[in-house]
Amino acid sequence: MTRSARRQSESNIYHVVARGVSRCIIFEDDADRRCFLDDLEKLARAASARVLAWCLMSNHYHILIELALPELSQMMKALNSSYAGFFNTKYDRVGHLFQGRFKSEPVDSDEYLLTVVRYIHQNPERAEISPTETYAWSSYKDYLGATGFTETSFVLGMFDGIDGFVEFHRHLDMTSACCDAGRSRRLVADENALLVAKAALGSTPIEAVVGLDRAKRDEAIRQLRRVHLSVRQIERLTGVSRGIIARVRIM
Repeated sequence: MTRSARRQSESNIYHVVARGVSRCIIFEDDADRRCFLDDLEKLARAASARVLAWCLMSNHYHILIELALPELSQMMKALNSSYAGFFNTKYDRVGHLFQGRFKSEPVDSDEYLLTVVRYIHQNPERAEISPTETYAWSSYKDYLGATGFTETSFVLGMFDGIDGFVEFHRHLDMTSACCDAGRSRRLVADENALLVAKAALGSTPIEAVVGLDRAKRDEAIRQLRRVHLSVRQIERLTGVSRGIIARVRIM
C-alpha cells in the first residue's frame, strides 16, 4: 500500500504527532522525557527550526514546529529513531517504538495556529490528567517565562502580553478537531460504566475503593482508567474525589 502524500503548509508550520505502537508508553519517567527534549532541541537547532509549542503525554507527543516539509521529515525521522534507540536500550526492548510514521497537519492561518497552541497545551487537561497550568511537560511554562528552547515571541505577539495568553488558555476547548494521536480512544457510555468498572476491579467491590489504603486505592483507580472510564465516572461510582483521581498516573 502506498503512503498518502503529506499536505504541505504555505507557512511551513506543522502540527506533528507521534504515538507509541499499540498505544504503548513511550515515556516511563522524567529522565526519558528530558532525553527526548534534549534530542528535539539539538535537532531543531541544527535544522534552524522554530519549535512553537510541545507537549509530552505518556504514550504520544505533540510538537508545533516551523520548518520546510522535506527538512521536517528528515528531522522527525532522526528524532524518533534516536529516541527509540535510547528507549529500547534502557528498557532492554526490541522492535518499533512508534506507530508508523509521524502524523502532521499544516497550520496556515493565525486563527488555527492559536487553536493548535491551546490544543497542545490543554492535552493533559482534556485527558483529565492535570490542569494545563500545572503540567510539567509542555511548553506552557515557557510562555510564562521559564527558561526553555520554545520560541514564544511569535505567538505572544498575537496577544496583549502574557496575560492575554493565559486568559486564552482558561477556556478549555473540547471541540477543536486537531490532528491527534488519541482521537480513536474508546469512551464508555454512562449506562455501561458500572458493569465495566465491576469487571475491571474483579473481587474488589467498587464501593470499597474509597476506603482502601492509598496504594490499593490508587491501583484500583488505575484499573478503572485503563478501561477508559472518565474521571467523572470514577468519581461518581467510587466516591473518590476528582482531584485525587486526576493525580493518579496510569502506569
